Order: sequence, then C-alpha cells, then structure tokens
Amino acid sequence: MCFLSFLGCLWLNNAKPIPSCPWIWSFTFFNIMIEYQLLNTTDFVTTLEKEAIINFLMTNLDDYLDSRENVSRAIEYALSKFPHQGGFVIIASIETEIVGVSVVNRTNFEGYFAENILAFLATAEKERRKGIATELLNRSKLYAKGNILVRLTAGKTTHDIFGRAGFLPDAQEFLFKR
Repeated sequence: MCFLSFLGCLWLNNAKPIPSCPWIWSFTFFNIMIEYQLLNTTDFVTTLEKEAIINFLMTNLDDYLDSRENVSRAIEYALSKFPHQGGFVIIASIETEIVGVSVVNRTNFEGYFAENILAFLATAEKERRKGIATELLNRSKLYAKGNILVRLTAGKTTHDIFGRAGFLPDAQEFLFKR
C-alpha cells in the first residue's frame, strides 16, 4: 500500500484504497461508494477521459464557469510532463459517473506566491452537501506540495467551505483587465 493510500485510510475511518490502483481511494457515504482518483503528470490520460472531465466542469461550475478553452488548458497544464508545469486532478466518482473534480496547477513561484493554485473545484448538483467538495479539498491539501491559493468571487456563498477546510483569507486582490 502506498503512503498516500495509507493516509487516505487514516483520514476517513471507512476509506479503503483500491488494490489495483494505489491512487484511487473509496469510502461509503449513505451506502454509496465514492471513489477518489488522483491523476498527475505520471499518468497517461486519454483524450476521452480529459473530455469527460472538461464536460463535467463545464456543466457544474455554475457561477465560476470559465471558457471551455481555459478549463481545458488548466487540465492540460496540471497533467503536463513539461518540467515547469504540472499539478494534479482529483476525480470523485460513483460507479462510472463523475460527481466531483478538483484541478490544482503548480505555479513554481515558491517563496513569494503560493506554490499551487486551485484552478477548479466542482461537484454534481445532485451530489452537493454530501461532503464531496470538502473531501476533494482535503485530498488536494494532502497531495499538494506547498501552499494552495484559491481565488474567489466576492460575495459568493461558496466561501464557507474553504474556511472550514483550513484556508485563511490572506489578501485582497485587484485585477487590471485589458
């Protein structure tokens, strides 16, 4: 059993790693098996798998919806094998259906900026308020090396989940748009 799977087992008392793939964890919530799969630069992810992730995010990002091109670029960056790119994608699924996704990009700005940025976090509307997003955040914190920055739109109600997950408000941000 790999180290991260072991931590996943400690994390949730009912979590169990999938023996065939050490990067997949599962746990039962209301008698429904939710599996969490980690994808990173060492994994071969097919175009169809990437499209499924993109389609899920495009459907479930709600107020944080971005262009399809930007969602695709964040996923490509997270899974890139280039030395100054990278990150990871965590997928929550029930059976074969994706019910949650976290996309974290590595920034390579150690020391004066967060080492990682949470590019996207979404759960399926019918699976919300079941702890999936919180679990995706917790697994993202576990796997990320260094700090994680989250950019939020002011006034949105989704801010509470980040505070509960241990994220602290750090600075106000101003953006110059062209």
